[in-house]
Amino acid sequence: MSSHIQPPAGWAPPGAEFRTSNNVSRTVTGTLVGLSVTPIGIGLAAHGGLGTRQWVILGDEGDRWSSNAQMIGGALLLFLVALLASYSPVGTVIAGLVWGLLPGAVQLFFPHDLWRLIEQTPGLSEEWRLALYNWVLNGWGLVLGLLLIGAGLAATLRRRCSRPHAGRVGPPGAPPTFSP
Repeated sequence: MSSHIQPPAGWAPPGAEFRTSNNVSRTVTGTLVGLSVTPIGIGLAAHGGLGTRQWVILGDEGDRWSSNAQMIGGALLLFLVALLASYSPVGTVIAGLVWGLLPGAVQLFFPHDLWRLIEQTPGLSEEWRLALYNWVLNGWGLVLGLLLIGAGLAATLRRRCSRPHAGRVGPPGAPPTFSP
């Protein structure tokens, strides 16, 4: 049996005061990835949905597979943004607010301004603008925003509950006893 020597109370190894937990860089990286990948996923899903709607209405089967591939690609990108919550919950929440909840709120409270705002988005063709407008108009912006915010909040709560002191019972300084 080996003996284990405990360090004195309050002792830390040299240089410990200069260590960081890298939370700032994780938050910045997660936010940038979330804010850049989310609109690409939304655009692909929305454009694929518009294409699917057209081939259902018009009966044109020729463009069916590219529309489905766009929707699957968009869904996978949005899945990656939701998965990003395990790395940086703040990035997923911000992406959900900016690209989901905010457009959904504009659609709910200012429906006549929604087309004007989408029309002023630079770099989009008329077909892509129509796809985004239909996507937000049908409520998917609000749904996506709430789902991404929920994923970020769930990851945050999971992190807090999995810390070693989460189940500890008793006053500080007392020997650790854990609740079952």
